[in-house]
Amino acid sequence: MKRIFKAMLKASNFNPTAVLYDFFKALLIYLIATSFALCLVGAEVIHDNIFGMYILGVAVTSVITSGYFWGIAASVGGVIGVNFFFTYPYYSLNFTITGYPITFAVLLLISILISTLTAKVKKAAVISSSGKKWAETLNEMSKAILTASDRDVILEMATDYFYEANQCSVVLYLGSPLEPEKKAMRLMKDTDEQIFNSILERQVAFSAFDTGRRTGANLSDQTQNCKGTYFPIMTKEQKYGVIGLLFEDSKLILNNTYGSIDVMISQTILGLERQEMIEKAQDILLEKEKEKMRSNLLRAVSHDLRTPLTGILGSTATLIENSDTLSKDANTKLLRDIYQDTEWLIHMVENLLSVTKISGNETNLKKQEEIVEEVVSEAVTRTQKRFPDAHIDVKVPDELLIVPMDATLIEQVLINLMENAIRHSGSSLPIGLRVAKKKSGAVFTIYDHGKGIDPSQIPDLFDGNSRSSDSSRGIGIGLSICKSIILAHSGTIFAKNNQSGGASFTFVLPMKGENTYGDESKSNDY
Repeated sequence: MKRIFKAMLKASNFNPTAVLYDFFKALLIYLIATSFALCLVGAEVIHDNIFGMYILGVAVTSVITSGYFWGIAASVGGVIGVNFFFTYPYYSLNFTITGYPITFAVLLLISILISTLTAKVKKAAVISSSGKKWAETLNEMSKAILTASDRDVILEMATDYFYEANQCSVVLYLGSPLEPEKKAMRLMKDTDEQIFNSILERQVAFSAFDTGRRTGANLSDQTQNCKGTYFPIMTKEQKYGVIGLLFEDSKLILNNTYGSIDVMISQTILGLERQEMIEKAQDILLEKEKEKMRSNLLRAVSHDLRTPLTGILGSTATLIENSDTLSKDANTKLLRDIYQDTEWLIHMVENLLSVTKISGNETNLKKQEEIVEEVVSEAVTRTQKRFPDAHIDVKVPDELLIVPMDATLIEQVLINLMENAIRHSGSSLPIGLRVAKKKSGAVFTIYDHGKGIDPSQIPDLFDGNSRSSDSSRGIGIGLSICKSIILAHSGTIFAKNNQSGGASFTFVLPMKGENTYGDESKSNDY
């Protein structure tokens, strides 16, 4: 009985519930076949070939139960049933009657063969269905991963496809499993996470990463007590990581399973390689943009520094040489010019100090979650100290907006844009600063009611070449620095003329969890 019980467990994938369920199904089919045969004999419809009813029951049992065991058990039961119910002496077992042993042996062999063939056909159908599913999964995976635009998305997609295709728990490590850069997991059971995180499993996964060979359970060189099977994700030139699969039962692994897994790993590698190329291309474009910005800044600085310094030099020379002959009003005017030029130079130096934080090979930003209203308030306060006569209308949302940013740099952007509006709009009307929360992120807009911007200058406005009618006060360097700061925050910035007059400068900062931007340039004028 112990051996039979073990065989039953093995045939049902070691699942006691499945064993019991299959037992009741086989028993029900056996009882139906016996009852139907007794009814036919009682009605004198059939006298011979009673065993055909049991053969039909054997076939049905093999189809609706798992493995070979229940079909064979039904075959044995059919032979016993024919002998007990339909062979003289009735309702007793007697296999010693002349000729019956051979007959029963032949009938048993036939029923076992039918059971085995039915089980094989069933298994072939499962394999065929599995192969079709594999092909569909690989096709979907190839399309999805090769169109993914982010490394994390690729890892999540790969984990999901491995999970769906193999119907088992999956863990994917990017980098060494002992200290992974990224980790993604899909679980069939919650307890599988504890298995994957055990020291033994991670060491086995690291062995696959280190040696470049499959390791773990269900392999010829299986590690003792290891439950997961681990596959390296690597090429000849680079190691990417490891994929681990935790099969509930080795019977679920078909002959072509490992080959299909290797194909899926290849698809994952193609996606990672494609993403690496995209990132390198983006880095090259970013470096070109930075180099262009540096050149523009140098051109702007060479002019903007020379002009106020020349004014300061001329004013001080006049004061020194003609101090006795200058009137009090002329003397005051020269000193005021010196003061304004000096103040402007200090402001430029502040801008240059800001740009040094973002002009290196790596962006050196210290982003923290900041309350937008506080940053705006500080920028407005500093601007009004510099321009006491300026009027600034501020509108912020009632809800609390928190945005990841370098607060000092964003204040510098707001100050630059408000100063440009005050100096160059040509209007005495108040300027406005509006903040709004939109799907694209936090939107900041500085607008005025002045003369607007020459449309021909708008495409190159942030390149550092734009100049105002006031030759001593170039706006190009300030806007170029604003663009550098906003791009370093993964944001967008643009300018446009308002339909009602004046110009507006808008920049968008991504809020927490945001990484895409809408086209705010098409929003309504302020």
